[in-house]
Parts: sequence; C-alpha cells; structure tokens
Amino acid sequence: MNKKLSSVFISGSLILIAWLGSIFGLSRLGFDLLMTVAAIIAGLPVLKEAWNRLRVRQFSIPLLVSIAAIGALWIGETWEAAAVTFLYILGGFLENLTLSKTRTALRELIDQAPKTARVKQGEEIIIVSPDMVKPGDIVVVLPGDRVPVDGTVTNGQAVVDTAAITGEPLPLEVAVGTTVLGGSVSQSGYLEVKALRVGADTTFNRLIYMVAEAQEQKPQAQRFLDRFARWYTPTVIGTAILVYLFTKDIRLSLTFLVIGCPGALVVAAPVATVAGLGHAARQGILIKGGERLERIGKVDVVAFDKTGTLTQGKPEVATVISFDSEEPKQVVALAATAELRSEHHLAQAILTYAREQDVEPLPAIDWKLEPGLGAVAETKEGEILVGNRRLLATHGVILTADNEAQVVAREALGETVALVALAGKPVGLLGITDRIRPEAERLVPALQKAGIQQTVMLTGDNQAAAKLVGEQLGVDEIRAGLVPADKVAALKEVQAKGHTVAMVGDGINDAPALATADISIAMGVTGTQVAIETADITLMTDRLLNIPYAIGLSRQILRVIRQNVVLAVAVVLFLLGGVITGHIYLASGMLIHEASLLLVIANGMRLLKPKNIFREE
Repeated sequence: MNKKLSSVFISGSLILIAWLGSIFGLSRLGFDLLMTVAAIIAGLPVLKEAWNRLRVRQFSIPLLVSIAAIGALWIGETWEAAAVTFLYILGGFLENLTLSKTRTALRELIDQAPKTARVKQGEEIIIVSPDMVKPGDIVVVLPGDRVPVDGTVTNGQAVVDTAAITGEPLPLEVAVGTTVLGGSVSQSGYLEVKALRVGADTTFNRLIYMVAEAQEQKPQAQRFLDRFARWYTPTVIGTAILVYLFTKDIRLSLTFLVIGCPGALVVAAPVATVAGLGHAARQGILIKGGERLERIGKVDVVAFDKTGTLTQGKPEVATVISFDSEEPKQVVALAATAELRSEHHLAQAILTYAREQDVEPLPAIDWKLEPGLGAVAETKEGEILVGNRRLLATHGVILTADNEAQVVAREALGETVALVALAGKPVGLLGITDRIRPEAERLVPALQKAGIQQTVMLTGDNQAAAKLVGEQLGVDEIRAGLVPADKVAALKEVQAKGHTVAMVGDGINDAPALATADISIAMGVTGTQVAIETADITLMTDRLLNIPYAIGLSRQILRVIRQNVVLAVAVVLFLLGGVITGHIYLASGMLIHEASLLLVIANGMRLLKPKNIFREE
C-alpha cells in the first residue's frame, strides 16, 4: 500500500509540475520529459502486474493499460501515457483503500479476540494464552476481561457484553449455571467459568473462521464476471488491432484499449458482497458466503421448527402424572434416566426438573436416542421409554383409553407430552411447556412485508400444542407429529411446487431438514452445533426478526450488484460512442473509466450501512 501511495504521489506531482511549468513557459522538451518520467513511475507497477499475469497465461486489465501507455509514448503523446498510467494506479489505490473498509467486520472480530486467560490452579491464578486452556479448567473473569472460552459459570455473577458475538447491544446478567461465550466482555462482577469449548472450538473463533470463509466465497454473478474478464481482455486487444488495421489511426486504437478496460465490471459484485456480508456479521447474522445470497433473495416460503425456534427453547415441566400406583417422583426418575445422554430441549427440561425435585436417575446399562421420537434406556428393571406416541407404538407399548384421555387433556392446554413407559407398560407422563418468543408474534407479518408468500411450521410436537402456537402466530400451514424424515418430505413437497424454501431450526433432529432446504437458518445461541454447522445462515442473537432482515439485506445486495453491472456496461457503451464520434480521447476516456470504477465502489459501500431494509423493532 505504501509503495502504491508513493507511486501515486510522485507521478501525480510530476504531472502537476509539468502542467504548471507549461503555463509559465516550460519548454516542450521539459514538458515531455516530466510526463515521460511520470508515466514510467506510474507504469512500472502496472507493467509488472501485467507481466506476472501473462506468465500464468492470464490476459488482464493491466495489460491493456500497459499497451496503451507504451503506444502513447511511442507516438510521442507523453501526456496521454502519463494520464493513463497515473489514473490507473490512482484508481487501484482508492479501490484497495475502499475495499479494505468493507472487510472491517473480520478485522474487528480478530481485534476483539481474547489475548490472555486467568486459569485457577488451586488457590493460585496464572495468566496464560487462551490456546493453553483445556476443557474442564476453571477460568477467572474479572471486570474488563474478555471471556477466553465457552463455558458454564460455576461461581459468581456479572454483567457481560456479547455484542462482538451476537450483535446484541444490551448487556446480559450471568450467574451460576449460565452459559457464557468466548469473546464476551465482563463489564462488572466476578466469574469463575468451567471451560467447555476452548481454542478454535469456541463460538467466537468459529465465527471468525466462518466470516473469513464467507467473504472468500463468490456469488454466481461474480463467478460469471470473473470468467467474462478472462476472455474479454484478449477480445479487446484483438479488436484494437483490427481498428488500427482498418483505420491506420494508432491513437484511436490505443483509446479503444483504454475504454475497453472492464475494471468497474470486475468489482461490481465483490465490493457489494463483502460490504453486505460484513454488515450482516455486525448485526449477528452470519451468512456463509456470497453464493447463498442469490438463493436467499429467491426465498418465497419459510418453514420453522417450533421448539427452540418459535419458542424460547427453555421448556419447563409443568405437569407430572402417574398412570397407576407409581409415585410421580418415580415417573420423573424413569424419565431422567432415559434422557441422561440427550441434548434435546425437552430432555434438558426433564433433567433440570429432576434436579430441582432431588430425584436421582436410575442406574442404566445403555442409552439410545431416536430422533423425532424420544429416548431409550436399558436398566435392570427393564427398558425405559420416554417420548411421544410413535416411540411407544414402535416398541409395542399400548396406551389405555384412560391414558389417552389424560394425554389429550394436557395437549389441549398446549403442553408437550413426554410419555414414560417401563418394561413395555406405560407408567405416566410429563407435561412440558415452552413460552413463545416475545418477538415471534411479529415474525409472520414481518416476513410478509419482506416478500414471503407462505409460512409453514414443521414440528415433532403434538397437533394440539402445535396448533395453539401456530394459530397464535398466524402461521399459514401447521404440520405436527413429524420425525426428521417427515420434515424432509414436507420440504421436498413444497419445493416440487416451484417454491424456494428457507428452513429455520435449532436441534439435531432439524439437521436433515436444514440440509434439504434451499436456504437453512440456524438459531445460533440455543441451537446445537450440528444445526449451526449445517446452516447457510446462523442467527447469533436468536432474534427471529433478523430472518426478514437477512432476506431484505440479501435482496438489496443483489440489487446493488445489478445496479453496478448496468452502470459499468453503460459507461463502456458511452465511451465507445464518444470514441466513434471523436469526443473522447485517451486521457479523458481513462478519467471517465476510473470515475465509473469509484462510483461502483461507492455504490457497493452503501451496504456497510444499508437503509430501507425492513426491521420491525
């Protein structure tokens, strides 16, 4: 960057001195000498770049500029040669300067990475690099410290700022049992955090990696323009030669080379893409690559999981019912035993309730999860089943009419029912509730305003509970009692009708559906690692209204790309017309060309702070 700046400054100064000198009586020889030196200083970096690309058989824009400058010097047009090379390196310098600003999201993230960690060893606290922290270590976080790991608070309480990870401006209060993310900043209080994910596995470091990866991925429009540039340059050179052969006008041929530079066309897509992705990252919306942008912009149907997506993902056991003489606590113990190895939201609710009631799980020999159905544990007392009706049915467990009536009664109240069976006999149920997210009621209207035609709920929950939530939120279609394969089939059915579908989910059981959808969106805070890694978009704040915002932003990015392409093509056509009519020459053509390049960049940079994107507050 410094070398480019020096070349720009020196060559520009020489050009200015030459013109001022000509006004005050500088000889033609002196004028030409200064312009030649300016052309050489500005042209050498251009020529070097052109040569390096030729060595790998790549015809490039620098090659066009180099040929034009050398030709201008050959015919004695020193001012034209100096102007062409100076304007090109000036444009390149400004282009790099402005493009670098579009990558601030990644740099800001890297700058905010924790530099040290306070690890507690007995009564002693040692300061180490975050990379040296191991899972299970106790990390001390003081006011002003950045949390170096993802972990669980084991002691203390504090107020932490998570804006770097989630984009959420409001600080959070954390206490014992709360999960904290690496990269969060403690504003006040004292924390001891048990490390769960360390080093490259932390949410913060994964975020850095995914943002970097996303910025390197190109949308389809950009890939097309890259291919276009590869054959466009030799075509321009060939056409310029033909122009000279037919007209014998070397000046016209050189001018044709300059105006043929597709510089603005080449940067039309990347500047908009990088700026838009950077802005999204700062809002807590991680879009994994420019390729996804086209697909997001075409989405017209959005499908949702229910639990943990439309609801808060913090279910609580509200009801425990025993079907026979078993004590309710025994039902809880059996349920906790089967769910001991599960990460599902409902499983965690059952385990939390068991701990609150001082109920210990039974000793088990083996565990098995059945996605979309429930969990199974093998014990000395027999096989324990915890899940929905389909789980019990697949294992040959039959509910009595009275059992079924009690299940229906709980479902009518909007509870998710977890049935419990032991040794082939139903023994009870747990009714679980999960509050709807506060912003969920505004989601469907927001999606409609963003251009979404249809919303669908795909849930493994019972029909009554799903209907209660779906109708409250205004969801167009509700499909309940689904296993992962059913969700996949439902999405394929919608896609077969010609729709582009986005799927929003958070759990392991959502991963197949997320992979099937045209665009997959994961809830990054409450979501599982599998869902997050599978998804095209991760909402780091779990803020549902970021979904219509992401759709609106992607469509604005695509609009800006189209605007840039139209502008770049229009300028080339304008310049061609000017050359043919004799109104545009070498220097003026290059000036207009560079002006169009900067205009395209400026248009793309609007996406750093986009306006007129729908976001319901």
